[in-house]
Amino acid sequence: MIKAIIIDDEVHCIDTLSILLADYCPEVEVTDKCMSPKKGLEAIEKSSPELVFLDIEMPIMNGFELLEQFKQIPFAVIFTTSYDQYAIKAIRFSALDYLLKPIDPKELIAAVHKVQLQKKPPTEDQFRLLLEHIQGKSSNLSPKSSLSQQRRLAAILFTDIVGYTSMMQQNETEALTIIKRYTTVLKQSVSDHSGEVLNDYGDSSLCIFSSASEAVQSALEVQEQLQKDPSIPLRIGLHIGEIFFEDGKILGDGVNVASRIQSIASGNSILFSEEIQDKIKNIPKFRSVSLGSFEFKNVEKPIDVFALANEGLIVPDRSSMAGKLKKKKNMLRWMQLFFSGQKEN
Repeated sequence: MIKAIIIDDEVHCIDTLSILLADYCPEVEVTDKCMSPKKGLEAIEKSSPELVFLDIEMPIMNGFELLEQFKQIPFAVIFTTSYDQYAIKAIRFSALDYLLKPIDPKELIAAVHKVQLQKKPPTEDQFRLLLEHIQGKSSNLSPKSSLSQQRRLAAILFTDIVGYTSMMQQNETEALTIIKRYTTVLKQSVSDHSGEVLNDYGDSSLCIFSSASEAVQSALEVQEQLQKDPSIPLRIGLHIGEIFFEDGKILGDGVNVASRIQSIASGNSILFSEEIQDKIKNIPKFRSVSLGSFEFKNVEKPIDVFALANEGLIVPDRSSMAGKLKKKKNMLRWMQLFFSGQKEN
């Protein structure tokens, strides 16, 4: 057995990697799961692992800074991150491999196999081979890499599993199975429609498409697949806007709007902005209904929101919708307080 620990500040990433290791790499024994670099350092000192799965982007101390605490790194490192710009820097440390999130099971198996073959930190020659391997990955990611230097207009799709935290508390094994199925279905559909999964948050994802109709079709297919038993309550929000990358993060007002629209959706529903509606309104296979205008937090202007009304989908009732909306004062309560001479808290 290979004794390993996972260090990542996001619980869903730890859960996903744990599932993948259990399913595809039973030879790996995960002895500790740490949600902060500080806890990770304590676990390393306590258990002396042979392998560390190490996230790079973490608050207070990132993955590289954690490794700098060691004069000599006595374990193999497999970096796990959503951003490929760290690839070359990873070579300077005892990295055996570099896995981009969402992690591909085949790449995980290959990385663990290297650990089995090499029981000590990589040599200089292995660093060279790792560099070539990473450069190969970077070339395969050219569509994503090219985005880092330019702005572009995109159809933005946000997803989120409703009630995932509660699922984890009630039945962890079942919740992890749900995450695995959701990720598999989403990645396949997005790929089929020439889209990209840019950020994977475990129970939610950010995807982009060059076509609004492809984005909506992908959303529809994902919902259809996830309604099969056992069903997964997923909400989806879409918008068209300009995106750009800075410090490895996707930015743009369109990203914020898509996220806000997703927040007011319900399980098995697909909501989208007027910009999306304008692109698909003449496509017969898409049926849509207007839900009216909404004022979202940190969004300057009200947004007209529509729901896809194809068979099998839920069209939310506006009166019961909640999410990242601006709070409105209860005028009746204010008047009661005013005329009673009380001050509003």
